[in-house]
Amino acid sequence: MTPTDLARFIAKCRFDPGTGCVIWTGGQTSGRGHSSPYGAFWFAGRRWFAHRWAAQFIHGLDIDGAQVDHCCPPGRTGYGFAPPNTLCVHHVRPLSPAANRQKQTLDQRRYWIYCQVGLEEPPPIWANNFTEIPFYPEPEWMKQ
Repeated sequence: MTPTDLARFIAKCRFDPGTGCVIWTGGQTSGRGHSSPYGAFWFAGRRWFAHRWAAQFIHGLDIDGAQVDHCCPPGRTGYGFAPPNTLCVHHVRPLSPAANRQKQTLDQRRYWIYCQVGLEEPPPIWANNFTEIPFYPEPEWMKQ
C-alpha cells in the first residue's frame, strides 16, 4: 500500500462523530436478498471489500482465512441492540467462519430483527436525551 492508495481510500470515507464509525461512501455491492451492501474498493488489480482492505492495510490485522466482522459499538443508532453498520471500515475484527456464524445468531441480532418486523417493541430512542449523546474523536488514520 502506498500513501496514494491510503489517500484514495480515505477520500471515500466519512467519519460519524455520533457513532465513532468511519462510513464507506464509495462504490458498494448491491446488497440483494439477505445480504447488506458492502463497500467495494479497487486495489492492486482486483476488487476488495472496503472493510477487509481496512482491516488488513489500515488496522494491520491478519485476515487470511478469516471473515472480517463489523464490531461497531452497540446502541449508537437509537436502539440498544442495533446491528453493526456493514459500511463501517473502522470497527472491524477477524473472526473464524464458525465464530462469525455463531455471532450472527446471538440474541441481540434476533432482537433487532424482531423489532424491525414488529414482534418486539424497541426501547426508547436514547438520542432524545441530549446529555447522553456520545461524540467520538476522528480516528488518527483518517487524519493522514
